[in-house]
Amino acid sequence: MSSYRTLLSLAVLSGSAFANQTSTQFDGTYLLNMDNHHNGVLVNDLTFDFTMQGFSRHFIATTENKILSGSTSLNGTSIRFEVSDLVSGQSQYFSGHRGTSGHYQGSWHSDDGRAGDWGMVNAADEAFRTCQQILDAGASIGDGVYQIVDDNDEPLSVYCDMTTHGGGWTLVGSYPNKEPGGKARISDYGSDPETNPLAPTKLWLYQGDLTRFADAREQIACPVGAGCNNNKNAFADNLTTQELDLIRYSWGFLDRGDYMKELREIPSCRTDYDDASTAKVGCVNPDYLAWDDDVYRSSYQVGWQIDLYGTTHCWVARGSYNSDKLGSTSCISKVEPNGQNFALLWMR
Repeated sequence: MSSYRTLLSLAVLSGSAFANQTSTQFDGTYLLNMDNHHNGVLVNDLTFDFTMQGFSRHFIATTENKILSGSTSLNGTSIRFEVSDLVSGQSQYFSGHRGTSGHYQGSWHSDDGRAGDWGMVNAADEAFRTCQQILDAGASIGDGVYQIVDDNDEPLSVYCDMTTHGGGWTLVGSYPNKEPGGKARISDYGSDPETNPLAPTKLWLYQGDLTRFADAREQIACPVGAGCNNNKNAFADNLTTQELDLIRYSWGFLDRGDYMKELREIPSCRTDYDDASTAKVGCVNPDYLAWDDDVYRSSYQVGWQIDLYGTTHCWVARGSYNSDKLGSTSCISKVEPNGQNFALLWMR
């Protein structure tokens, strides 16, 4: 995710046309996030920092070549402001409201026809977007449930692993032990986050933009109540957003076939986080790379990894084949899922 940050110093513009409005302090450092695609979903392409000093009835911000002027409604639920570029003469017009999270959000358009979405939060209660950001800010209190914000700056409670392999892992997917196979699309997964990594009960997959992440970790064949300490893991770091998208798509058997028709198209992984020599092309048993389309059935299972540990039947869950089998596998050759194990997907 690209980010351009600039500092805006705000001051009160006295004698404004809003003189009859009750004066409410509007100060503090704020973060303005905006993108260039007006679709109601905020993907942060640009981030501006600015420190507000003034009142809700009228505030003004200046930089070397920009002027910002705006106001909020009497009760503070609505906001509008304009940013004028002194070099190009173009202006951007922002309007929006304060959401349930207390953060402002809305849409913008400009004189030259561009438009997009935006969100603004007070840095005093900065909205974290990942568990890694919480860890980096020194706000971690260990493994557990934390609140981040989604693409629309709305609150989202997620489980954070703050200790494993450097910590900062956000739980983005769960396949419970009692869930049957046969998930064709990632859209088949629920939107309610799982927050119990020891005994998940929710079929869940984060559906938002993945530009906030760079690393991935998949855990399979996890016994209920015992955690995922069986070393059936797949790791990768410094991934592109496209690669992260493919890993997520692998959790739907039709999506897997649509986006990764060959095994080599699946993002590579390693089985040991600290050992680069354990890297596996396509995150698959190396012997399988010689398979042709008559052998590799992309719809038979779901998940990123396939049989990495010397046995068959070692993946997240069943796909179109034996779709009535429950939960994740045991990573025992020719043993189908039997409702005893679950799988998790983490990103950082």
